[in-house]
Amino acid sequence: MISTKRRSELCIYTVEQNISMILYTMLEIPPSLKRACASSLHFHLHHYTHTRISLFLSSTLELSMSPKTALVTGANGFLGYAVCRAFSLAGWTTYGLMRSNKSALDLLKEEIIPIIGTAADPSFISELPPIDVVICCSGDPSNFGAHSKDITSMIQQLSKIAQANGHGKPLAIISSGCKDYGTTLRHGEPGLAPHTEQSPLNFPPILTERVHGALDMMKLTDDFDCVVTRPTTLYGRSGSYYGFIFALAEAARNQSNGVMSIPSDAHAILHGTHVDDVANAYLAIAEAPRDIVAGQVYNISSHRYETLGEIAEVVQKHHGIEFKYVDPADGDNEAYAIKLVFDFPQWVGSDKLRKDTGWRDRKPLFTEGYQLYRTAYEAAAQAKTEQHERIMRTAQGFGLKLD
Repeated sequence: MISTKRRSELCIYTVEQNISMILYTMLEIPPSLKRACASSLHFHLHHYTHTRISLFLSSTLELSMSPKTALVTGANGFLGYAVCRAFSLAGWTTYGLMRSNKSALDLLKEEIIPIIGTAADPSFISELPPIDVVICCSGDPSNFGAHSKDITSMIQQLSKIAQANGHGKPLAIISSGCKDYGTTLRHGEPGLAPHTEQSPLNFPPILTERVHGALDMMKLTDDFDCVVTRPTTLYGRSGSYYGFIFALAEAARNQSNGVMSIPSDAHAILHGTHVDDVANAYLAIAEAPRDIVAGQVYNISSHRYETLGEIAEVVQKHHGIEFKYVDPADGDNEAYAIKLVFDFPQWVGSDKLRKDTGWRDRKPLFTEGYQLYRTAYEAAAQAKTEQHERIMRTAQGFGLKLD
């Protein structure tokens, strides 16, 4: 019988010999250079034996295994749709859970399997294979508490099925948000520092149930592993709340004598992250070693924040309007709603995520890609995508006049 150590040595030897043969038979280079290349390869293979060979074996095993499976809730939402797309592109068999079938064809075009249903009625679970990762991108601001309980129950049922089929516990990635920490100081103020995962929580009362619901899930370690994410405000594609900037600018150009009035100041910090970068952060967490990420909270943010002053310069340039800072008038609900979006200064650090998973943001900052992001927003508006229509309903709920 060949020992494990001997099998490893034979594997290493075989890999070395195969690479040497490739050098000698595939490359038309002088013999002396062939020998130098082969010698260099042998040195590096021996030098990195433990890491390189283990990675080689790991990759070989992964190729022979079935694709991993992911279930994303809120799959027709702004973040959920992007997360589904990221996992599908990475080779995961991806299921997208949503309440209506309006976006079902959009998901299918991205090779995502739509499931029409809710976490409150998880009868669909019996039709699914064992799920490796559950990503929660859904939430009901009017009833976060009940939704958290429904999500928890659904994941527990998925876990029972997975473990009964010889799978390990699933990983649950639960979306919370950076507003859990409250605000930071403004740009240029003494003592300004980023919020990190160690920062005390100081959330607005409306977020109480969301914050506690996510943290409560982290305690259920017998049922599933859990990660809580706190992404910044999102931009890109159909726009999310950053879409208000485009809409308000056009409304100002058409209705307000070319003046866009914002109840804030130039030093307010707007730390946004492109939705695709955030989706790839979720993927990085899912694919990271489980023992590193399980039980952790991760902030997700772009490499630097922008100020409202920086954004104002770009808005004025591209829309031909004047950007004016004002104090909100008493009883002005529209100004108050705008203030909630553009006067919540916050700098968010994501060093922990970058260190643990290797993730980094790749998309241009909002000011750097403004015109492209504006074009994408306008295309989504013209196509009446579900993501755009949803954010417009939110705007109407705030009392914003964006027509």
